[in-house]
Amino acid sequence: MHIAIIGGGVAGLGVAYFLARSGYAVEVFEQAAELGGLAGTFDFDGFRVEKYYHFICRDDQPLLAMLADLGLAEEVDWKPGRMRFAFGSRLYPFETPWDLLRFEPLSFIDRLRFGAVVAWYRRRNNWRAYEQHTAREWLRARFGRAAFETIWAPLLELKFGRFASEVSAAWIWHRIHRLARSRDGLLGQEQLGFLRGGTDVLLSRLIAQLRERGVVLHTLARVDRILVEHGQVCGIHVEGEDRHYAAVVSTVPLPVLARILAEAPAEFLQYAQSIDYLAVLCVLLRLRQPLSDGFWINVHADGVPFTGLIEYTNLNPRTDAASPHLLYIPYYLAADDERLQWEDARIVADTVRGLRLLFPSFGPSLIAGVRVFRDRYAQAVCRRNFSRSVPDLRGPYPRLYLTDSTQLYPADRTISGMFGLAQDLARLVESDIPLHRGRPDSSATQTKMP
Repeated sequence: MHIAIIGGGVAGLGVAYFLARSGYAVEVFEQAAELGGLAGTFDFDGFRVEKYYHFICRDDQPLLAMLADLGLAEEVDWKPGRMRFAFGSRLYPFETPWDLLRFEPLSFIDRLRFGAVVAWYRRRNNWRAYEQHTAREWLRARFGRAAFETIWAPLLELKFGRFASEVSAAWIWHRIHRLARSRDGLLGQEQLGFLRGGTDVLLSRLIAQLRERGVVLHTLARVDRILVEHGQVCGIHVEGEDRHYAAVVSTVPLPVLARILAEAPAEFLQYAQSIDYLAVLCVLLRLRQPLSDGFWINVHADGVPFTGLIEYTNLNPRTDAASPHLLYIPYYLAADDERLQWEDARIVADTVRGLRLLFPSFGPSLIAGVRVFRDRYAQAVCRRNFSRSVPDLRGPYPRLYLTDSTQLYPADRTISGMFGLAQDLARLVESDIPLHRGRPDSSATQTKMP
């Protein structure tokens, strides 16, 4: 039973791992030069560094289970997340209830209300009760107008732009819930995890395991078309030839899948192309010294073009004194935002301008290196009642399976979430196309449209 997997990010590698472990022959096709997708790493002046920042929360069980399976459980460390809030020209600690009580931009009553709401939703799991509301409506009603305008409104506006008024309350609820669940008790600090050596350690071990199990990994291999014969998927067209497989697994974003599955039912194509995705443009600076003692800094300051800063080395420190101090500045942008087309030098200059508004002593002399990364499909816009739009793991044809970050809703895209999807999908393939029980029942792989 040969299975083709389109996409060599975390989901694709995860599906390959679980299927190969069960005895399936698997090939992975990745169009980029390296595997890993948004979890990928690169050489930054002699150091392996993540293209994008990653951290682990206490409830990230699929990732923790995968690390244990790969023999990496002992490589995970935990420490306080050290959240900060830049309001105007001042930086406030924002990680414990005691910090909240000292947060001067809000009145004392609003501070108490904010803490009580977070504590309440820390233990509430019925997210479906919130998804009929927009995040704006829900946040304003729960936290009050002052807290909404001070804390939440700028984060929504800068991250989602013109979509800010449409985002589901269930999505923002999960952001609050996930971090609150990482606290050491109701009054403790958020404990965040990280992998010593970063995601490069995870990817290296995972790729080595895949190769040991006979998985064939293709890079610079763009799949042009998914082949359909007699009403079911039979393979892919890649590198100028047709290749036939017992099943095909797509782990690429839905709009990309729609392009390479042009023969799909019109209903599926229309649906796949209807979901809006934000792109991410991330500026990564290698600094000569830290900006602060914080890991995550939310920003509400006039003229600053980004919603937050991630001083990653303040969470995941390097033991080598010569190692870089890393600062990530992400921009989430609509597909037609002109900044996606800016040259790297221009976006870096605008970022430095924003940094100087927050840290007047900051200057180019503090920058030892810079990289800019872009990804077109980083964040789906999850509108009200988005659960009705989540696609099934089975595609629109028998023998076609798919994963997409929308299936994590109401959760955001995380490495842990994608590993969880990968395991669910692998189990589905094993059920539909068993290794040792004759021909698969193609009727079992009919999809249900959202």
